[in-house]
Amino acid sequence: MKTIEQKEDKIVFDATIEEGLANAIRRYLHQIPVLAIDEVEISKNDSALYDETIAHRMGLIPLKKGKKDGKIILDIKKEGTVYSGDMTGDTDAVHKNIPITILDKGQEIKMVATTKVGKGSEHSKFSPGIMTYRNIFDIKVDKECPKDVARVCPKNVFKTDGDKLIVADGSLCDDCESCVEYCKKHGKDCIKVNPSDDLRISIESFGQISVEEIFKKAIEVLQKDLENVSKELK
Repeated sequence: MKTIEQKEDKIVFDATIEEGLANAIRRYLHQIPVLAIDEVEISKNDSALYDETIAHRMGLIPLKKGKKDGKIILDIKKEGTVYSGDMTGDTDAVHKNIPITILDKGQEIKMVATTKVGKGSEHSKFSPGIMTYRNIFDIKVDKECPKDVARVCPKNVFKTDGDKLIVADGSLCDDCESCVEYCKKHGKDCIKVNPSDDLRISIESFGQISVEEIFKKAIEVLQKDLENVSKELK
């Protein structure tokens, strides 16, 4: 396993792992319990947005950890944009600058929301983040390969070194085969692109839990379900 990029809310790494297992882990991100706004009781809404639209927008705001049956209050009477940071109560929004609606002078919005712990398989508002993966390709270049291939490749996988064409960064390849087709048009079969045993995996957190915790918990839940299946089969 090799880390390519790591930020507070995102990690990219290469790992030797089967695509089927990577896809199972990706799906199990939606089995991790996450806190989100479940119901909104609106007593006043002078904004231009419908009550249902505001309730939907609030439900998708990532929340920090808090009481599963907590209360969140939005009570604003001011001109301008109403942000997620204006919400108060038993938990806070992860990001304070998410716009909810806009109020004109003299307008007011007043509501009480209740939170609930759920899973992304029930609704996207409970999703902790996203995971993607793709193949890393092994590229072999013949000595006689034309240098113009470097210009043809849309991902800048190749570069020239004097009269030679070399692979600059094989991890950028997405198997579009532009290089292979170009060579074939010129009567040459000098580039071989084959998938390696490694995958490039990217995990991004919406902020409720860290990327490391997302990956770990997804594996834990998957492992638990596999153990249950194994018991049933026995």
